[in-house]
Amino acid sequence: MSLKNMIENNHYPIVFIGSGISKRYIQDSPAWIDLIEEYWEQEFPNENLYTFFHNLDLKNGDATKDQQDFIANTKAMDRIEEHFNALFYQEERDVTGLTIKEAQQKRLSPFKYDLANKFSDFRLKSDIDTSEYKLFKQFINKSRMIITTNYDEFIEKSLNSINSKPNVYVGQNGLFDNNAGWSELYKIHGSVTDPQTIVINSNDYNKYDENSILLSAKILSSMIDSPIIFLGYSLTDRNIRKLLNDFSQQLPAEDTRKSANRIYVIQYEKNQMETTEELVSDPILNFNYTLINTDNYSKIYSDISKINEGASPYEVRKYQDLIRKIIVDYGSRGSLESVLVSPQDLSDISNQIDQGKPIVVAMGDAKYFYVYPDLLSYIKDYFNETNNYLPAVALSFVAHDGNRLTKTPFSRYLKSVDQSSLKLKDNDVEKLNHKIQNCPSLDSIINSIGNWARIDISSIEEAKNITSRSKMFMVLTYNLKRLDKTDLHDFILNSAIPLFEKSVKDQTNLRTDIRKFLLGYDLLVNGDLKEKKKPAQNP
Repeated sequence: MSLKNMIENNHYPIVFIGSGISKRYIQDSPAWIDLIEEYWEQEFPNENLYTFFHNLDLKNGDATKDQQDFIANTKAMDRIEEHFNALFYQEERDVTGLTIKEAQQKRLSPFKYDLANKFSDFRLKSDIDTSEYKLFKQFINKSRMIITTNYDEFIEKSLNSINSKPNVYVGQNGLFDNNAGWSELYKIHGSVTDPQTIVINSNDYNKYDENSILLSAKILSSMIDSPIIFLGYSLTDRNIRKLLNDFSQQLPAEDTRKSANRIYVIQYEKNQMETTEELVSDPILNFNYTLINTDNYSKIYSDISKINEGASPYEVRKYQDLIRKIIVDYGSRGSLESVLVSPQDLSDISNQIDQGKPIVVAMGDAKYFYVYPDLLSYIKDYFNETNNYLPAVALSFVAHDGNRLTKTPFSRYLKSVDQSSLKLKDNDVEKLNHKIQNCPSLDSIINSIGNWARIDISSIEEAKNITSRSKMFMVLTYNLKRLDKTDLHDFILNSAIPLFEKSVKDQTNLRTDIRKFLLGYDLLVNGDLKEKKKPAQNP
């Protein structure tokens, strides 16, 4: 099947994204061998890396070249990590943001923490093709599910920049869950947000291989309708061949054309602006796929972005979750005082859809119109106390807003409602607890303020004299206990929120400082937070 046929079938794809995409758009993004060379030179300046590789090849003479390279790379990382960690505990190797006490108490690998630091602070290339990058974001926004072996946050931040926020699962997380199957990002080799999940050494890969069948099962369950696209991988890449091998073992027996119709591999060919397609039959994998060679990624992105199932995968997941919450959770408790569409009407709606009739569905009770917030609407609603969102919907939004370090106020919701009635999903509770662990109290916010902003003031007017807005909000946060709550509330509505709205639209760093200030005020007014217990499961 050609790419044209896939687009005509009009089903959002499942997309695998490898390191080639990070290298295409991120400044100085290293390949695996680049990392090994850099760390090896640092740890073993008097030893030749390639002599080490050669000696390993002699021990694995029966293996193929690709197998030998993989074994050598993982063994090199084993030795690097062991040496790096030993020097760290001997106080001869520093890791930004990590102390020996924390590493020991939490059983962290200093090497993986250092690796996470390296991938966390990424910058787009100065000569990036901005029009192609814009098309890339549109393309991944049309991906039903994204699976990546990359550690960095390039994919999720690219989606966030266009207000599309996938559910992110790191490592094996989410593979056992009964998820929506829409707008999900699986970081199967770990993430910089949790360094211990990073897959880099031989033991990591052994554990990953033991559980990789879970990923295959997860994908196969969605393959009935969705094609699969591999992007940013070499055909000799061990990761892609392992995944394709797992697929070949799980797929039902079928003819060559049908299996090739499912899988597309986009292979980078430098300066080749034409796209060539061929059917590839791999005798080793016993597997068939369509290979597309090109350097014209703009065309690939643009063509696939033409797929339109009526709503983006993010919108499908968002409203699927919301409707299920309304119908199943609130409807079963009789909480809907009146509805424009009842659960009994849904079968009729399904029949009308099958008949091709245009349908508009709205749900609500006497007070609420059930919508899912975006960040700005949530912040405005929260501090104006207009209560446009049910607490369970609002808390679900907060749970999935950014990562565990993202500061979003929600104390009032936890303090003002009967938590047992919320029926939050386990995943939502877990993510909320992560946020609480990071900032459980007002004191934790105040103590995080740097010395440069620890200036005592007694009124908001004093802070307004500070020329740097970033510093102004940090000074205000530091002095929250000293300032009048009424003055603070007025300042939030009249100054902080308008500035926050502008910073979000302009994507400036000021929004982070304002978030911290708003969270601090929330904890000041509504009290410190305690972790929420997961809801008890029915027997």
